[in-house]
Amino acid sequence: MADLTIDIIADPVCPWCYLGYTRLKAAMDHLGDDFRFDIHWLPFELHPEVPQTGVPRAEYLGKKFGGQEKLNEATHALQNVGVEAGIEFNFSDKDVVPNTKLAHQFISQASRMELATSMMTALFYAYFTKGENIGDVTVITRIAKEVGLQEDDIEDALSREAEILVEEKMDRLTSLNIQSVPTYIVNEKFLVQGAHPPETFAEILTDITKENDA
Repeated sequence: MADLTIDIIADPVCPWCYLGYTRLKAAMDHLGDDFRFDIHWLPFELHPEVPQTGVPRAEYLGKKFGGQEKLNEATHALQNVGVEAGIEFNFSDKDVVPNTKLAHQFISQASRMELATSMMTALFYAYFTKGENIGDVTVITRIAKEVGLQEDDIEDALSREAEILVEEKMDRLTSLNIQSVPTYIVNEKFLVQGAHPPETFAEILTDITKENDA
């Protein structure tokens, strides 16, 4: 039995993080019972400058991509890749790019109940498939309850202490020069970046296991 700890640095509004985890999960399922995985999620803000109320997606990302036409091209390409992974990326003119610090506070709180992966994947689905504003406290609270967090957990996730904890985690990642997501740290030693195909992830994890055993 090979034990692998994987720290996933991600943001729930990062489409490649959603794609990357979906492909990583396929690789883990393929590797089967010979491997045992311990998954942890670490916070990264893709758009830290976005206000708590969020900003219109088309306008905000249109500027980042250099125009609406280029954004549309990137969106269509992403949707095509998503289909291959079983992900339905839906976008509309009403979509909002949220600030995700609060979402990270809930993910961090969920980790205490071993529900972080459930929380993160629920946020991915809510944002990219259902088009919900996951920066809105009402939306996040509803998702948290659906995942299994209780009232006390939600209160803790909304606290200033939870915000400070997330800020400290992000500061630590900044000190490690983590500047893009998705990034994976395997066994606190091996750095893997990008949304690799499942077969590539499987090869990487197998090679890491062999190196550990060497």
